[in-house]
Amino acid sequence: MAVTPSTLTELTDLAKDYFTNVWANQTNPETALKNQFASLEGANFTGKKWIFGIKSFIGGASANAGANKSLPEADEGSYDQGEALVVRTYTRMALDGLAIEVTKRQQGSFRPALAETMSDRLQAHDLECNRQMFGLGTGILAFTSGDGGPAQTLISDYGVTNGGAGARHIYVGDFLEFYSALAGTQRVGVTVTAVDYGTNIVTLTPDPETTTGDLVTRATADTDNTVALEANGLLASVEASNTFETIPITSNWKAVVLSNSGTLRDISDALVMQMIESIRARSRQVPNLIVTSPGVVLKYSELFLPLRRIDGQDVQLKGGYIPIAAIIHAGGAIPVLGDVDCPASRMFFLTTSSMRMASVIGTEWADMDGATFDRVVDKDAIEGYIRAYWNCITIQRNANGVLEDLNDITLDRHA
Repeated sequence: MAVTPSTLTELTDLAKDYFTNVWANQTNPETALKNQFASLEGANFTGKKWIFGIKSFIGGASANAGANKSLPEADEGSYDQGEALVVRTYTRMALDGLAIEVTKRQQGSFRPALAETMSDRLQAHDLECNRQMFGLGTGILAFTSGDGGPAQTLISDYGVTNGGAGARHIYVGDFLEFYSALAGTQRVGVTVTAVDYGTNIVTLTPDPETTTGDLVTRATADTDNTVALEANGLLASVEASNTFETIPITSNWKAVVLSNSGTLRDISDALVMQMIESIRARSRQVPNLIVTSPGVVLKYSELFLPLRRIDGQDVQLKGGYIPIAAIIHAGGAIPVLGDVDCPASRMFFLTTSSMRMASVIGTEWADMDGATFDRVVDKDAIEGYIRAYWNCITIQRNANGVLEDLNDITLDRHA
């Protein structure tokens, strides 16, 4: 029952058909954020990075003049040039030869076996891209809370204060790497054999021999996400410090951040309105999308439902997504997306026109030689991989903001 050339050809055709006619037309409710931004256009792609222009400040020099008096001097806004690397995200898929042949003999087609595995792999790929869109770009998944040997308790999802449960984005079968710090001492690469999402204990093999405060990142056999880096997510973009996209931080090249120095506090109508008006004052734009964790939405709705400050809206966002609520303010209503990948205790206020999705080819199956699948050496199986060459680009950083250190409601996750 070894896989034959005719089997590979038929499966390749079915895979392309499934991707084009089934998966590409579906809406994944768990990956809404990556569908809200327009594609990057007018940028120079060098083969290794995108180079693009941004406008950081509106020009001034407008003035009145009397009869036969000089007009104001010519002026223009402040412009700069940003850069962003290409992030390469891959997801592999394998099919056992026996399962393929049995499926065909019993049901007359490879399609059932193929579709089930493809759906799983494509969903995993989408979820990983969606997770990176919230991250710091550094590849940090979480930190260790101590040397637990092969059973590590992880904290600080995304590696940020009050970010949430540290094991939230780790799955059985993941290959991980631990470091003492970014560019610090590298530990032994490990495989995840069990995850307890209630206690945030991750069981690993072999023992990574960590110390308190080690960072954890996704890895492969010879590299990891702190080396390859991840997409420039919201935690990196919506920030009031640090050089970003090679543009030095200035009063015009930073987002609005309202934090409470790490101390959790309740969300309030005053905080929400302060954020909206702060963004408007800095950028002359009003945010048109709010992204937060479902727990923060619940906290806000509990507090203000009697005042009708948060209401569901009969609207649709790009990709067919329906927001779970909308925040009413003096300029109208802002739809709210509750995303389970969002770092805890944060509410991002976004102007979608200020961000772009940069993609070389989009998400697709790798078929450089015309074949989606290849034989696995010395095994009765075939495999292929999904790839995306992409990044998230910010062209107006000050049109966005984030409320930090908000009391959140932890929602249970089960494997």
